[in-house]
Amino acid sequence: MRSYATAFGIGAILFALGASLCDATQCSPSPGELPTPRPTPSDPCGGDARLLETANRPTVGFSACAVKRDTAVFELGYQNEVDGTPQRGSVESQVPQNFLRLGVATRFELDVIGPNYESIRSYAPGTTGSTISGVADSGAGFKFELPPNKHWTIGFDGLYTGPNGSPGLTAGSATLTGNLDAAYSLSSAMSLGTTIAVSSTGDVVGGTHDRYGATTPSFVVTAQIPNLYQFYAEYVYVSKIAANEGGRAFTDFGVQKQLGTRTEIDVEYGHAFTGIAQERFNYIGSGLVLQFW
Repeated sequence: MRSYATAFGIGAILFALGASLCDATQCSPSPGELPTPRPTPSDPCGGDARLLETANRPTVGFSACAVKRDTAVFELGYQNEVDGTPQRGSVESQVPQNFLRLGVATRFELDVIGPNYESIRSYAPGTTGSTISGVADSGAGFKFELPPNKHWTIGFDGLYTGPNGSPGLTAGSATLTGNLDAAYSLSSAMSLGTTIAVSSTGDVVGGTHDRYGATTPSFVVTAQIPNLYQFYAEYVYVSKIAANEGGRAFTDFGVQKQLGTRTEIDVEYGHAFTGIAQERFNYIGSGLVLQFW
């Protein structure tokens, strides 16, 4: 990870050094001369590829860009995940992974999370298996994006979901999540990004409810090619996936395609890193992002 403190410290030293070399005759405009205006920093969240830069999906980490003011963006998708082995495990499907984002002010949005339908089919030797279906917890959130910089984009998310999902799928209590989102533009086509998510959530196992905390750092590299295609590769680590289970690390790869200025489609593939067969998982997914107004 890059050290923000180091970067800010170097910047402060350079600013102070520049100020010490500047006297009244060198840095002040001549009489009658207007000062040269400073160029306005370019906005990494703008331009023709704005929807690619703004979309949260399909990566696990969030975009640092807020949606454009006075617009509404729907993020929708389908995901199918296989856990465990062919003999013992489960298959989980999710649709529509609804995430509605409303640009209510400049660089500020309000979010509606869900509803999201899930179905989990478990199987094991000697059993007929079981299926749980219903809706996951729904809630609301917000994103605030700091003023644009030529290379850096930084945003903050706050997310809340209540215990309003179906039995077997609800967390059993409120889930609170705070995100720090940061992206750095290496060039007009490539960028690096990270989301550091900290959550307080719950789990219901065997009729008993337990709360636990989790930290989820993710790191992504994106590359755009002509005709508004974008490829990405992401590394994710979840410090705790359930009250009675430990962490998981996995990768997520995908491609996005922007159609016009208000539509984006994507496909993704995820794979877990683990030597324990019962803890493996793989998933595929596809999605759609629509901007209105």
